[in-house]
Amino acid sequence: MSVKLYPSISYEERLNEKQLNIIKNGEGPCLVLAGAGSGKTRVLVYRVCYLIEKGIPPSNILLLTFTNKAAKEMLNRIEKILNFFPKSLIGGTFHHVGNLFLRIYGKEVNLNPDFTIIDEEDSALILKEIIEKINKKDKFPHPSKIKEFISLSINKCENLRETIISFFPEYSNLISDVEKIQKEYQKIKRSLNQLDYDDLLLYWLKIMRNQSTGDKISSQFRYILVDEYHDTNRLQAKILYLVAKKHKNIMVVGDDAQSIYSFRGATISNIIEFPKIYPEAKIFYLDINYRSTPEILNFANNVISHNKVQFPKNLISVRKNGIKPVIVKCRNMKEESIFVSQRINKLLEIGIEPQEIGVLFRSRYQAAELEIELSKLKIPYIVRGGLRFFEQAHIKDVVAYYRVLQNFKDILSWKRIFNLCEGIGQKGQQKIIDLILKEGELEGFKEKIDELKIIKRGKDSLKENINLIEKLKNISIVDGIDLILNSGYAKYLSRKYKDDIERLQDIKSLKEIVSLYSNISDFLSEASLQEYSKGESPNVKNAVILSTIHQAKGLEWRIVFIIGVCDNHFPHPYSKNDISAIEEERRIFYVGITRAKEDLYITYYSYDHYRYAPIKKSIFIEEISPDLYEEWDLTY
Repeated sequence: MSVKLYPSISYEERLNEKQLNIIKNGEGPCLVLAGAGSGKTRVLVYRVCYLIEKGIPPSNILLLTFTNKAAKEMLNRIEKILNFFPKSLIGGTFHHVGNLFLRIYGKEVNLNPDFTIIDEEDSALILKEIIEKINKKDKFPHPSKIKEFISLSINKCENLRETIISFFPEYSNLISDVEKIQKEYQKIKRSLNQLDYDDLLLYWLKIMRNQSTGDKISSQFRYILVDEYHDTNRLQAKILYLVAKKHKNIMVVGDDAQSIYSFRGATISNIIEFPKIYPEAKIFYLDINYRSTPEILNFANNVISHNKVQFPKNLISVRKNGIKPVIVKCRNMKEESIFVSQRINKLLEIGIEPQEIGVLFRSRYQAAELEIELSKLKIPYIVRGGLRFFEQAHIKDVVAYYRVLQNFKDILSWKRIFNLCEGIGQKGQQKIIDLILKEGELEGFKEKIDELKIIKRGKDSLKENINLIEKLKNISIVDGIDLILNSGYAKYLSRKYKDDIERLQDIKSLKEIVSLYSNISDFLSEASLQEYSKGESPNVKNAVILSTIHQAKGLEWRIVFIIGVCDNHFPHPYSKNDISAIEEERRIFYVGITRAKEDLYITYYSYDHYRYAPIKKSIFIEEISPDLYEEWDLTY
């Protein structure tokens, strides 16, 4: 029995011509190339409704998404359109669906279906115990980093050695040890009947490779619909191929121009090679954009046209003409931050709401100086997906050394330093704090260290840090930060954090920020005012959003600033001499541009104070046709 949609609204009234064509002609393998803001989710939702209305049992339809949020939104929209919820429809993330199949068919691959799923924290705990057993704790990075090696190799369908050499070359000396750890990790999970998130996909693939079970699942799903196909990895692509093997009614929706997650294992090759895997595939283009003005889209089209590996397309705007994007040349990072903060302030004065403004950047550190300037103007802002720059633990740790140089009795900063010292517990800390308060200055304190009743290991570690602080007094702040890193803090980061490389980059960038100040006192004052400012609480809803472009994917703002578009910053330095990496960096830039609805500002600066050298604009700016933007030069 067919199900009628709301009688007052037809597909023709709800969809544009290109969307409607996909809905009605989506038989067989279909690649839907959906440009930014073109309504791809709408197509998937209505395709599911169309199939059900035509009499396809919901149990024969599989809808795969990348986030639980996206899955929930799609299923809710399907329910509203149909006026009932198709309970037998299987929809959700790859991991969610994998879990469902393993509960049913796990025994076919010698898996107990009553397994429990462990999260990233649990995985790290198991790995930590394994590392401690082989007595190489000091040699190894944080257990979560080891998990990252293992996870990436699984999702890329390559061996661990290849993954570490390609993505983590600085850890190549640990390959044989990590291989042993991986084997023990798999053995322990197996003995405890536990699976991690990667196992949900790995065992799903094993089920599909089991002929009888694989045929059963493939036969069940007459129609498979996949969202964000450009974000899939090799493992997911292999699973999809086997699920679609029987009926070959697979519709994948994505945008090769927005494939920006290779560091997670995603590969643009999946979407590029789809027509080769399915030579009979239909290719549909969704290029009508409902988000941005023609000027912004012309700019974006020109940027992405320089990529060689892509399906060429031009987004077409349905909006009225607006104003050209503006590229702004500033003198240095500080003046760039002053321009952006003052421009935002003027926009707020003319009635633009803070939440309508987004400031995007390639790397987290690029917004640190801007945070200081926004705080000065009391502009509310939120850093999306993380702490503000100066609130991060690793930045606080480094700055703590300079705080005690300025104020020897800064006990909070001393406590951060104690946490970096081996052999100093809570009781030992209190004894040291009592002596600090009693002596009141470094020289007197240093003379009394030997009288402290703490263990020798703690005392030696304290002396090392006191010597470090004394050296910091006589060298530049930039050299001092290097000294802190080389005196053991870089190794500490590797052991403590999964994202140690990113944190090291933050600290290196701190040197660039500090170099803009004439003395440490001015810098510490600015950092403190920014860190403890009450004007822009993270809980404020109506605030300017600061975000990396990766975290901004899928979002939009009326006005967007993309900052720090300079050589050696964007594209990221690691991409140099690698054409595929450069093309991904260009896609990242493209994603940032297409977040803007009406106004777009792109800023760069021409002098690097930290390196005392001129700096060029990004090659991505140099490539753009000059007639597509205005240029403001603030360096005169």
